[in-house]
Amino acid sequence: MRAYGFLSVIALAAGDAEIVGVDINGRMLRWDRLTGNVLGGPFQLHLRTIWGMVLTPDDREVVTASSDGTVGRWDRTTGRPLGERFTAHAAPVLALARTRDARELITASLDGTARRWERTTGTPLGAPLRGHVHAVRAVALTPEEDRIVTAGQDGTVRLWDRESGEPAGTPLAGHTGPVQSLSVGPDGRELASGGQDGTVRRWDRGSGRPVGGPLVTGSPVRAVLLTADGEITAGCADGTLHHWDRTGQRVGSVIPAHQAAIWSLTATRDESELLTAGYDSQILRWRHLTGTPLTPARTTTRIELVPRLEIHGTTPF
Repeated sequence: MRAYGFLSVIALAAGDAEIVGVDINGRMLRWDRLTGNVLGGPFQLHLRTIWGMVLTPDDREVVTASSDGTVGRWDRTTGRPLGERFTAHAAPVLALARTRDARELITASLDGTARRWERTTGTPLGAPLRGHVHAVRAVALTPEEDRIVTAGQDGTVRLWDRESGEPAGTPLAGHTGPVQSLSVGPDGRELASGGQDGTVRRWDRGSGRPVGGPLVTGSPVRAVLLTADGEITAGCADGTLHHWDRTGQRVGSVIPAHQAAIWSLTATRDESELLTAGYDSQILRWRHLTGTPLTPARTTTRIELVPRLEIHGTTPF
C-alpha cells in the first residue's frame, strides 16, 4: 500500500490552542490551531502506524498505541520518550482510551480483545475482555468510568464492567458489517456507533435498545462524534461530513469536506468548533452551533506531511 503520511488521530491541547496529530508513519506533529503553523515535529515515535492517541489531563504527555502492538509515552513538546514502550498485544493495537485521571489505559486490538493497563508502569489490570469475534476496532469509557464500551469487526457494540471485566448486558447488534468508530455522549445516556455499512446507529445505554432508525451516510463511517447538545457528526470514507440533530433529522446537506477518507473528529471544549482530519493530509475546522449546518471556520489548516513513504505489508484498514 502507498501511504502519504495521513493523520490517523488528532486531539487538542494547551487550552485548544494546539492540535496534536499522529500519522500512519508512526510520527507525531503539533500545529497552532488558528494559524496552522508547525509548533513541533515530526517526531518519530513508532516504526508502524499509530492508531490510538490520548493526552494526559495536564497535556504534558502523549500516549500512543501502534500497529506494532506497543504503547508508548512521550513528552508532548519534545517527542522524547517517557520510559520504555510496553507490549500490549501480540497484534496491532487499533484504538486507545484513558480514564479521566489517565492512570489507566484501555487498548483494543486486532487480536479480538480489549485490555486495561496502568499507564506509567504498563502493568496489566485484570484479565483481557473477550467476547468479540475478530478485531476490536474502537474503545471508549462512559462518563462515570464504570463501563468500557467496545466495537468490533463482528458488527457489535459491547459494554463491560470496568472492574470485573464481565459483560454488562447483551451485545448491541444492528450494524451489518464491522463497527469502526464510537462516541459516548457527555451524560453517558446515549452511545453512537459508526459502521462499514454506511450507517450511524444510536443506542440507549440503559436499555441497550436503538434510539431511532439508522442514520444513513452511504459511505463507511470512519469517525463519529456525539456532542453535549445531542447532535451527531460523522466523517466517512469518501471524505464527506454528515450532521444530524438529537432527533435524527439531518442538519444541512452532505458536506464534501475532504478529498479522501476522514479518519478523526474532535471538538473544542465548548464544542463551538469541530475539527476533521483526512487522508488528504488536511485538517479542517468547522463552526458548530446547535441546530444549524456546519460551516467552515474562518481559516483552514492544510497539512502536507513529508517525506512520502512506501509501506509494505498489510495494515488493519
